Amino acid sequence: MQRGPASGLFFEALPVARLADPLLAERRRRQIMDAAIACFRRRGFHQATMQEICAEADISAGALYRYFASKADIIAAIAEEHRGESDDAFLRAAEKEGIIPALCLAARNFFDKFAIGDGALIADIFAEAIRDDAIAAPLRAIDARSVTLFVQALRAAQARREIDVTLNAEDAAETLFAAIEGIGLRRAFLRDTNPDAAVAQFRAFAERYLSHRP
Repeated sequence: MQRGPASGLFFEALPVARLADPLLAERRRRQIMDAAIACFRRRGFHQATMQEICAEADISAGALYRYFASKADIIAAIAEEHRGESDDAFLRAAEKEGIIPALCLAARNFFDKFAIGDGALIADIFAEAIRDDAIAAPLRAIDARSVTLFVQALRAAQARREIDVTLNAEDAAETLFAAIEGIGLRRAFLRDTNPDAAVAQFRAFAERYLSHRP
């Protein structure tokens, strides 16, 4: 059957669906996270409001809440991103260079945050996590994944006889995390945030702690 001119006009008049930008959501999330970091640095995590984050990101509240339900969700997303990058670098270094260089790389990634002035923000988030389970829950889940990777890397190093084989890998991982966090916070408290000095301090501890026992 031959299609008449009216049929052709009908099909030409149909609206063309706009293709959604597959990267738009990720760009918007990044925009909000960057704005939140700026607000948290300026005002502190507790004092910064969602309204201030909206203003910093130059978006409406409705747009922000499509991506994040709360400040806790934003900080969890930021932590997930940063810790994921650090964990990936740690695993690569552990496989190629050994456990001590890998641990020092993980420590430097943390100490570098203090060097750029984020010590107060890190301490603020630690304090809020102790007080607020909504903040603590996602951060603990992220932390648990990182500790698991440390445990796996430590066991592999024990299998290679790089470190003391009598150490409990789970206890060792928790101790090493405590050392990294403690050194960073202590040095920030003393207004000494030189990352090279902090890494040297951590390396001395890690080498002694993990060394082969006679």
